[in-house]
Amino acid sequence: MQQEEQQEAKPYKTDLISEELDYEVLENGDVKVTQNIKKEITWSSREFTSLLRQNEQALGMFKDAQSEETLKKMKDQEGEVQKVITTLKPFVVKSEIKQKAEYERLRHEGLLTNLKKGLEAKETNLAWFQTIWMRTKEELKKPVLAKLDAEENAKLLKIMQKLKRKGLK
Repeated sequence: MQQEEQQEAKPYKTDLISEELDYEVLENGDVKVTQNIKKEITWSSREFTSLLRQNEQALGMFKDAQSEETLKKMKDQEGEVQKVITTLKPFVVKSEIKQKAEYERLRHEGLLTNLKKGLEAKETNLAWFQTIWMRTKEELKKPVLAKLDAEENAKLLKIMQKLKRKGLK
């Protein structure tokens, strides 16, 4: 047999007696609305008893959570978590350093690959050179330029002069 989950107690009748709204404009321009509602709620005896028991159960759970035994368990768990954090922290630092180096390597390779593709293309994509290459910081360009051969450097120089003549630099 399956145990049925106890449903939350609900009143069987709720009537709105009165509602009052107050509006106030605050100094910053926001509007504060205060709503006062008076309701009449009717509970069946069984549901109202159930509501009381639910509140008593919640209070008991709250008291259990504050018991010395629970607090001691939480303190022990805090120590264990602190040990795990202490163990993981050096690995995270190493990982972040390697991740940054890998990001820089991939950025450098991507820039070099795209630059070479742009230089080898039959039709020069001036938009790429204008939006990407010209906006790339000099410290990122230097290692890429060092890997280009003389012919590729000459092509790049011609493209940059073309952009300069168009007034795009």
